[in-house]
Amino acid sequence: MDQRIKEDFRSLAYRVERYLRLAMTERLTVLTTCVVVAAVIFALATSAIFFLSTGLVKTLTLLTENEMLSYYIVGAGLLLIILIVYLLRKPLIENQFVKMFSRELLEGPSITERVMRKGRKEDQIRKLAESLMQELGDYDEEGGEL
Repeated sequence: MDQRIKEDFRSLAYRVERYLRLAMTERLTVLTTCVVVAAVIFALATSAIFFLSTGLVKTLTLLTENEMLSYYIVGAGLLLIILIVYLLRKPLIENQFVKMFSRELLEGPSITERVMRKGRKEDQIRKLAESLMQELGDYDEEGGEL
């Protein structure tokens, strides 16, 4: 009985380790993908803002007939957008990350619950197999008749 408990504990520890490795691999894959996509989007967005700003400067130059003034106007507009994003960072960015992380980490079954649920299924399968073996043993002892 003592040996069986040790084997069950080793089996459980092995499953927990494998599950944790799989879960961490999944999380790292998602994180790496997000970082790469964010870097690509940042590079493309920076290029787009540069070209749109240059076009806006050229358009404003036609209206104001002063290129330097047009650059100041576009620069001030970009600084205003930066200030608005900074002031609204909590509702726009921080709250969204909190929702995403809390949904990912707090909702759903915990690791222990997941492992125990799997363990219960395996216990049921083991009990079923033992009862089948017992029935087969009884069948053989009775000379092949149930």
